[in-house]
Amino acid sequence: MKNFFGFLLLFGCSFCGWGLQGNTAFAQSEEWIKVYFNMPADQSVALPGNESNDEWDLIGTLELLIDSATTSVDLCIYDLEHPRIAYALARAADRGVQVRIVTDDHNRTDGGELDLEVWTILAKAGITSIDDDGDIYTPDGHIMDNDLVNNSSDMHNKFAVIDYKSPATADDYVWTGSTNMTYTGAFNTNHTLVIKDTEVARVYTEEFEQMWGDGDETPEHTLAVFHKDKVNVSQNIFDVGGIKVEVYFAPVNRDRTKPSVSDRLVQLMDEEAQHDINFQAFAITPNIPISKQMWDQTADGQIL
Repeated sequence: MKNFFGFLLLFGCSFCGWGLQGNTAFAQSEEWIKVYFNMPADQSVALPGNESNDEWDLIGTLELLIDSATTSVDLCIYDLEHPRIAYALARAADRGVQVRIVTDDHNRTDGGELDLEVWTILAKAGITSIDDDGDIYTPDGHIMDNDLVNNSSDMHNKFAVIDYKSPATADDYVWTGSTNMTYTGAFNTNHTLVIKDTEVARVYTEEFEQMWGDGDETPEHTLAVFHKDKVNVSQNIFDVGGIKVEVYFAPVNRDRTKPSVSDRLVQLMDEEAQHDINFQAFAITPNIPISKQMWDQTADGQIL
């Protein structure tokens, strides 16, 4: 039996029947994982009952989750310039849902009018945000300018946590994957995952609140940490509906007490690969450990 391993960019698995037809689908109580792709897939290689969700509206996977939220939405996103998500967040705030946003400093204004439209929508809805330079943007247009260390690095996360702040545990969702909330992100080759699991939602919230600075509605730049200043979350390995999932956040911190995503991938390939290794990434450097491991393991043709 093949093992399933999940990382910050989690990989696929089978699932028990969640669709995007309406918010009533979120009433299911069991834990599950759902994977979506926006490009066509070869369904002939799928196991029975495990056909992929291909040619999907990836923006819609997050939009529907935000529209289903009753208590809280924490969005940590590298690039946010799609108005569908901005309007969904505004609708959530209008319903009384707590909306918190962490984003990347460099991408906040690089889209020109596209970015301006999104942040204007969010400001009118009373939503505050913080970027990885520690700059806090309040709804009245005020910018609290800060200069955190490592501000030249990218805050490359794409995840959202839905309703973890609610008293109930049956409505806790994590959305993640490779998709930026941009016009091009919807059409470039991407994927998203939705995970329904309270414990996974808890560690994503822990990661979010390190960057937010605390657990309150307003970010606190004196407590906010990013990049190599973050610590490991309280748990990395989970059982989600019988599927083993591992969650790690990059980069490794300064004292190297956090697990390395790269080291874990190398270890998995070394210990688990028996026939083939399939690896998809936007870019990969030839001389990094992951590349070297794949080259070494496939050099003799025994593993494809």
